[in-house]
Amino acid sequence: MVDHIKALYPYALAEGEGVGTAYEYVAKARFLRPIVERLKRGDRPARVLVAGLPEKYGTSLDFAILADRAGADLEIVDERPQAIDRATRAIDAVRAKGLLVSLRVTLERVESLGAVASRSGYDAVLSCEVLQRVAADQRSSFADAMRAAAPMGVAFAPNSENPSHLKISGLAGLTRADLAELFRGARLGYVDLPPFPPGISRSPQQRSQASTGVIEAVAMRALDVFCAGEPLVPDVLKRRVAHIVCARWGE
Repeated sequence: MVDHIKALYPYALAEGEGVGTAYEYVAKARFLRPIVERLKRGDRPARVLVAGLPEKYGTSLDFAILADRAGADLEIVDERPQAIDRATRAIDAVRAKGLLVSLRVTLERVESLGAVASRSGYDAVLSCEVLQRVAADQRSSFADAMRAAAPMGVAFAPNSENPSHLKISGLAGLTRADLAELFRGARLGYVDLPPFPPGISRSPQQRSQASTGVIEAVAMRALDVFCAGEPLVPDVLKRRVAHIVCARWGE
């Protein structure tokens, strides 16, 4: 299934985000696709763990879309009550629009970030914008716990080799080498190279109008074309301009 920014824009709106998040979800979907396809091949409903919610942008509704497409049960775990509340509201908002209505999802708050990945028996584990807020001396154990939770998974983190992205977003980040060390043997990559910086501020009214405006629709289609070209960008350039660095294992 090919994802388009306009189709994913309602999910971004439900999270209080905009086109940048929809673009990110389309870019990440390509990297996530092998996980979706393998989950579909199971002889029972798969179990997917979201090991922590994003620090700042969105609520990882693209992971909910992944679970829905795979017919999987989704469990979202985070240590911050406000993050769990925000994710709950986002899921409720998209369901009110007739989306994700059949998704089986539970959300749970745990006592600490270290306990987020301390689970087992899942078919896949996912995280986005989480690793950078794990203390540096605890990242290795966190990554090991993720790999112990499920035989396959994906981790996305802000790309620290794009200093302008980190400065604008206010997030810490990791390098591809960092992920290679944390997730040995994983397939590594860069995604999310939009032609605009993160954190562009638009009013809720402007964001809502973007879902129906003709000009906005044309702009989103142009962004689809731009996003489809991301795999053609050499890694030597991606490492300086990509917003996200990622690792995928066990596919």
